[in-house]
Amino acid sequence: MKIQKINNPKEIAELFYKAHNILLLPHIIPDGDTIGSSIALYLALKKLGKNPYVLIEDDIPYNIEFLMPYNICYDLDEEIVLDLVVSIDCSDTDRLGDRRKYVDQVKSSLNIDHHVTNTNFAMYNYVDSKAAATGELVYSIIKALEVPITKDIATCIYTALSTDTGSFKYDNTSPKTHRIAAELLEKNIDLNRITTEIYQKKPIHKVRLLSAALNTLEFYFEGKLAILSITKDMLEENKAKIEDADNFIEFARDIDGVEVGVLLKEVSKNQIKVGFRAKYDVDVSKVAKVFDGGGHKKASGCTIYSSIEEAKRNIVKIIDNYL
Repeated sequence: MKIQKINNPKEIAELFYKAHNILLLPHIIPDGDTIGSSIALYLALKKLGKNPYVLIEDDIPYNIEFLMPYNICYDLDEEIVLDLVVSIDCSDTDRLGDRRKYVDQVKSSLNIDHHVTNTNFAMYNYVDSKAAATGELVYSIIKALEVPITKDIATCIYTALSTDTGSFKYDNTSPKTHRIAAELLEKNIDLNRITTEIYQKKPIHKVRLLSAALNTLEFYFEGKLAILSITKDMLEENKAKIEDADNFIEFARDIDGVEVGVLLKEVSKNQIKVGFRAKYDVDVSKVAKVFDGGGHKKASGCTIYSSIEEAKRNIVKIIDNYL
């Protein structure tokens, strides 16, 4: 397969013009950027008379379910002949889970992403690590397609931008991010609803899980590293799902004096999902890469196949080289 890197959204638009049956693949354990970007692109392609599908593997987080009136599916009719498969916000094929097979099977594949660790795994790769969110890239594609930005499309892209910039407070937020957000606000999106759904709607079981997680808080290197842990037992005791803990890492990072916050989530006995968040100059994408993970300088993740205690020991040992 000949791999091409594309920087011009008009060239990406040509790929969509030539295709009819188009499969859109958000990443596993989806977030607001991957879902908002996918649905925005789905709506734009429908406007062009295309036949798009958004295929997911994991449930949508409760705080972005308000984007769900659209056609998202968990399986795909095998008789559908796909013209183009598009991965959205995926740094590598592992982020596609079991759906990575579609990238290999189809004659044309496209990778739209903003992670610095992206492996350019598709036939066509539109990757820009300077973008605050993949939603920025999808916005530029929709503009290149000359599809009007409707209120629904604007709502999806605004959700993508807001969630991946921490409501525009992370330093990945750029003047361009704000300019796009301003244009989206001009589409009369319901900002109060978006904000309430994303940030102000916490179910009681999540609050109880957070309470349990805070009891695991540990500090290392004179308070520069803070680690929180979520075990399977904690999830069961609080009737919670593992994705309920996704933003708990901020409680570790945001403590005064902490430079790196880490969240360990026990998926199974010897499978630990790890999130890294940096406040200042530590490049946590390098830390994640040691464990075959990746992401951004200030926000990265990986999976470690060990006990949660062993994973913690190994992480502390590696981070010691960066603090």
